[in-house]
Amino acid sequence: MLRSLALSALLCAGARASWAQGATPASPLPLVPSDSVLRLAVDPARAVGQPFVVLLQESSFRVEADGRWQQRNRRAVQVVDENAARGLAEQAFAFASSHQTLTIEWVRVLRTTGVVVADKPAQMQDADVPAAMANPIYQDQRVRRLSLSGVTAGTVVDIAWSVRESAPQRPGDFLFRAGLNGPTSIRRSIIELDVPEGYAPNIVERNLTVQRRDDIANGRRRYLWTASDQPGIRGEPFAADSNGVVQTITVGPRGTWTEIASWYHALSKDRYALSVSAAARIDSLVRASGARTKLDTIRAVHRFVAQDIRYLSVALGMGSYQPRTPDEVLSTALGDCKDKATLFVAALRRYRLAASPVLLSLSQRPDPNVPTVFQFNHAIAAVRDGAHWVYTDLTAESIPYGELPDAYQGSFAIIIGDDGAAQRVTLPVRPTERNVSSLQLTMQLGPDGRAVGRAVERADGSPTYGLRLGLSTPLDSTRRAVFSRSLTQRIFGAEVTGNPRVDSLVVFNGRDLSAPAQISYSVSADELVRTIGTSKVLAVPSVVRGPARSFRTALRELESRGPRQLPIDASRILAPIANVTEWIVTLPPGWTVELPANVSATSFFGSYSSTWTQTGRELRQVRRLQGQRGIFGPERIAEVLVWLRTVGADDQDFLTVKPATAP
Repeated sequence: MLRSLALSALLCAGARASWAQGATPASPLPLVPSDSVLRLAVDPARAVGQPFVVLLQESSFRVEADGRWQQRNRRAVQVVDENAARGLAEQAFAFASSHQTLTIEWVRVLRTTGVVVADKPAQMQDADVPAAMANPIYQDQRVRRLSLSGVTAGTVVDIAWSVRESAPQRPGDFLFRAGLNGPTSIRRSIIELDVPEGYAPNIVERNLTVQRRDDIANGRRRYLWTASDQPGIRGEPFAADSNGVVQTITVGPRGTWTEIASWYHALSKDRYALSVSAAARIDSLVRASGARTKLDTIRAVHRFVAQDIRYLSVALGMGSYQPRTPDEVLSTALGDCKDKATLFVAALRRYRLAASPVLLSLSQRPDPNVPTVFQFNHAIAAVRDGAHWVYTDLTAESIPYGELPDAYQGSFAIIIGDDGAAQRVTLPVRPTERNVSSLQLTMQLGPDGRAVGRAVERADGSPTYGLRLGLSTPLDSTRRAVFSRSLTQRIFGAEVTGNPRVDSLVVFNGRDLSAPAQISYSVSADELVRTIGTSKVLAVPSVVRGPARSFRTALRELESRGPRQLPIDASRILAPIANVTEWIVTLPPGWTVELPANVSATSFFGSYSSTWTQTGRELRQVRRLQGQRGIFGPERIAEVLVWLRTVGADDQDFLTVKPATAP
C-alpha cells in the first residue's frame, strides 16, 4: 500500500494529539470561540428535508516551500433532524503518529440562543487503527474519538481543530483539497491558502462561482475564497462523480510527474536486483510451470506473486513508499502492492522482459493537473508488449494477467521508467462485450407439473472475479450446501413452490486463472405448474423474470424528484456487462403457452431485449441486457425514464398454459 494523506476541510491527519487552546495561529481563524456564528442560524422550517445545515466552514492552509504545513479548521453545524444528532455527537479525526501534530482548539454544543450546553467532549480517546484480519495494513495512523453530550435537534455543534505537518515524507510535496459546497446547505464558506511571497503554488479550481482574492503582507501571499448561502447538492440516482456542480479547490506544489517518478525510482531502483537464491527460486517456479513461451513465463510469475505471496502492508515511516527487497518478500511470502509489483518486475527483468511499476489511486480519480505523490495510494505493474503496455494488479489474486479491476479502469496513472522518467497513461477500459455473463436454464416439464433440468452459468471478464475468489478454496460440505441454497433462492425465488432445489453442483478451480469460469448444477421443482381456479399456470423462475422490479423502483425514485441537476453515469444504470439469460422448457405433448409480448428498448446507456417463442413442445425465453460507459448531460434523464418504464413492464410471475385436449 502507498499511503496517501489528503487533506480536506472536514477531515485532517495529525500526530502527538493534544487538547489545547492558544496554539500559534496560521490564519485569521479566532483562537477562542465566538457566538457570532449563531447569527447564521436558520429557521428549521426553511431546512426541511436536510439533516443539518452547515453554518460556517473555515479552512486555512499555511504551507512552506519545503512542504511543511499547518491547517486550521472550524466547522459549525446546526442540527435540524433528530436522526442526525446521533451521528454529529460522535466525531473522529485520523492522524499519523510520527510526523504531524493534531490540536483540538475547541468543541462546543450550544443552543441558537447562545446558551452553552457543553464546552468540552463528554469522552475523548486516542486509539490505533487496527490492522484488518484480511489484507492487514500496519500503519502509524491513529484515530481521536470525541463523544459529545447534549446534541439534539436545534443545537449547534461548533468544532475547531488544527494539524501541523513537520516532516513531509517527500520534501516540498503536499496536497490540499477543499470545497465550497456539499450535500447540505452551507451558510458561509471561507478557504484560505497562505504561502511565502515568492512561492507559486499549483492551484486548480473546479466549477467555482466566486472569484478568489489575493494579497501580500509580511512576506506572505494570501489567497482567499469566500462563499455564502450555497445550496445543498442533493444526491441523485446514477449521478456521475465528475460534474459541473461541486465546487472544489485543489492545491499542490508546482512540479512535474517525472519529479514524482524520479523520487519513487530513487527509493526503489536497488530493489529490482535478484540475489542468487531469489533468482533460483524464480527459475524453479517457471520450470515447474512448464512454460514454453514468453507469455507462459509471465503468467507463471504472475500466478505465484498474486496468489502465493500473501498481502501484508507495513506502512510505517518510509515503508509507506519504499518497497521491500525481493529476498525479504520471498523469505516471508508476505508483501503489499508495491512489494508485489517490485518482485514481479524484478522477476520479468531477469528474463529480459520489459516491465515497470505503475502508480495510481484506488480510492479516487487522480487529477493529472496536480503532480503530487499524495494522489497515489496503490502500485501495479506494466509489461511491454510491442508498442503497448499490458497492466496487471498483483494484489488481485482472482484476476487473470492482463486484466484490471473495474474500479480504476480508465483512470490516470504514471509508469515509472527504469531511468526514473514518468510516462503518463490512462489505464485501459475493458470493452463491455468482453465482460460476459450467461445462464442457460433447461427444464423438462411433466404432466404433473414437476420440472427437472440443469443450469449452466458462464462468465468472462469482470463477472468472473468474485466467482473465482469465492472458489479459490475447495468447497467443503458446509460451503457446498450454503452455495446450493443460495442458488436455489436466486433461480426460483418465492413464486416457485413445491420444494425447489439445486444439487449436483459442479464448479471450477478459482485459483486456476486459465480455467473457464463455468458452474453447472441440477434443478428441480415439484410444482412448477399449479392450478388456480380453472386455469393452469406455469411459474416463471425468479432468474428468468429479470430486473424489471428493480427498474420500476428506480423509475419511481426518479419520478419523485424535481428537475435533474447532476450528469448521468451510464455505467450506474446498467453495469458494463453483456448478460444473456436463456430459459428452455420442454413441455408435455400437446401443451401450449400464452406467450407474453416481446420487449425491446435501446438507449444511450444500454439495451434490453426479451423474446418468447414456442416451437412444438419447446418454450424458449431469451433475455439480453447490455450496459455501456459514458457521462451524459442531465437533460437526458427523460430518455432514462422512458427506458425504465418500458423495461419495467416486462415482468411475468406466471404464464397461462393449456394442456392437450383429451381425445
